[in-house]
Amino acid sequence: MTYIAVIFVVLFAVYVFRKYWGPLVKAKWYGIEEDAFVSRIEEDVRTSNGAEFIIRSYYVRFLKQNGLENEARLLNPKSSLDTGSRIRIRYLPEADHLAVLAKPARM
Repeated sequence: MTYIAVIFVVLFAVYVFRKYWGPLVKAKWYGIEEDAFVSRIEEDVRTSNGAEFIIRSYYVRFLKQNGLENEARLLNPKSSLDTGSRIRIRYLPEADHLAVLAKPARM
């Protein structure tokens, strides 16, 4: 029985890595770096066991290498970011709907 539990834990870890950490690490290492700005911040309130949690999603706008404007969700935002903050991001051409923060906001 414990073997089955260990297998499920390993499968869950692989799933989380592929869905979140994989794209984040790949974009940090191999992504194209561009200037961007925070275009919007969405807040979603979720309730679990009577407690409310606020989940914030940060979106950035930037020009891709082909000159087209794109909007992507920031995978590793900093809490100090506001709408309009100028930042430096990295993105992958095959997954341009996701971006990672390369350098923090500039003043």
